Amino acid sequence: MIPNSDITIYNKYIDSATRSEKYQRTVVSDVVWQATKAVSGSNSGQLASNVATVFIPFARGDDYSKPKAWQTSRSGKWTLQEGDIIVRGIATDEISGAYTMTSLRAEYDDVVMISSVDAMDQGSPNVQHWQVGCK
Repeated sequence: MIPNSDITIYNKYIDSATRSEKYQRTVVSDVVWQATKAVSGSNSGQLASNVATVFIPFARGDDYSKPKAWQTSRSGKWTLQEGDIIVRGIATDEISGAYTMTSLRAEYDDVVMISSVDAMDQGSPNVQHWQVGCK
């Protein structure tokens, strides 16, 4: 796979001063984005079934921090944790107040939430990567 996309990751955290939910935005370049958009049937009608898998080479992780470490020291770092938001491309918007994930989805075509993170750390450094499952 050849890296072909930029993504914007919105990492969620709780602001200790205000005790409110906030997001830190980071752009990660040269990743692989594979998406499936489909409609699945259910008893109540049609439901969108959109999923994406994002492959992030470890080489892109110079500023990566594991989730627990990131929660205590976020400055200049990013992480991958369930519930965080990824936008395909470079998003310049900040999530705060009334601007939410719904707002991102209204503005950008590909907005997903992280549902799983797997470290694929076997093999040579050239093939090691994070495989991020998203819905």
